[in-house]
Formats: sequence, C-alpha cells, structure tokens
Amino acid sequence: MAEDNAALRDVLWKMYQEHCTQGRHHETQRSTVAGALIAIAGAVIGLVTFDKTVSPTDLPLTAFLFVLGAFGAVFSAKHYERFCLHMERARRHRDELDGLLPSSPLKRLKKEADAKHNAEFPRLKDLRLNRFWTWLYVLIAMLGLALSVVALFFPWKAP
Repeated sequence: MAEDNAALRDVLWKMYQEHCTQGRHHETQRSTVAGALIAIAGAVIGLVTFDKTVSPTDLPLTAFLFVLGAFGAVFSAKHYERFCLHMERARRHRDELDGLLPSSPLKRLKKEADAKHNAEFPRLKDLRLNRFWTWLYVLIAMLGLALSVVALFFPWKAP
C-alpha cells in the first residue's frame, strides 16, 4: 500500500512539473513573439513616416500594421488560454498530491502565501497581465487603422 502511494505521489509530482514546464513554454513563446511583433510594428511605423508624409502609397504598410496588431492579439490570447489549461492541470495534480500528504501542507502554504501577497498588493492582484499584452496589440491594430484612414482621406505632409 505504501509503495502504491509512493508511486502515485511520483506520478502526480511528475505530471505537476510537466504542466508547469508547458505553461512556462507558452509564456516564453508569447514573450518571444511579442518582442518580434513590437519590433516589426516599430519598423513599419518608421517606414510609413520616413518620408514625413502619410499618403495612399503607405496603405499596404498601414494595413499590414493593422493585421499585425490583430494577429498579435489573437496569438497572445491563444497562448494565455494554453497557459491557463496547463496551470489548471498542474493545480489539479498538486491538489491530488496534497491529499496524499499528511495534514495537506501544500494547500495551507498556498493559502498563507496568497493571503500575504494579496495584503501587499491589494490593487494590483486583480489586474491580469494577459490583458495588457492583448491591449498593446489592439493599440497597434488601431494605430494601423488610424494611419490607413489618414492615408486615404486626410493625406498628411510634415511642414
């Protein structure tokens, strides 16, 4: 019986670790792509404004900026969804493992850490980081749309 319990604990621990690793993997991919997309968006904005004008000839670039922002928002949201999936699975494995341990120390330690954290960061604790990333991409898409409108209807040249 004790050997079965030890084997189950080992399996639960390994599955917990695997899902934490997968969650980190999705966050790393999201971060890497974010850096690349933001750099590309900056380069596109630089190309659009390089000649100090915004005109209909810039439409392919401004449309690309819109698509880039929209893609980034969806890509970031998808990685957050996958991250949440793996974290939920990890929590389930951790909770099951905790039930096998005498006096369930993992749940108690988590509750204590959460209470301390929430007391230290009462306003920030409810802000979700994924929303910042999504809104960054939405702003890039909106900038692309705004530049497209300017290029089409209000061509602009710097004085």
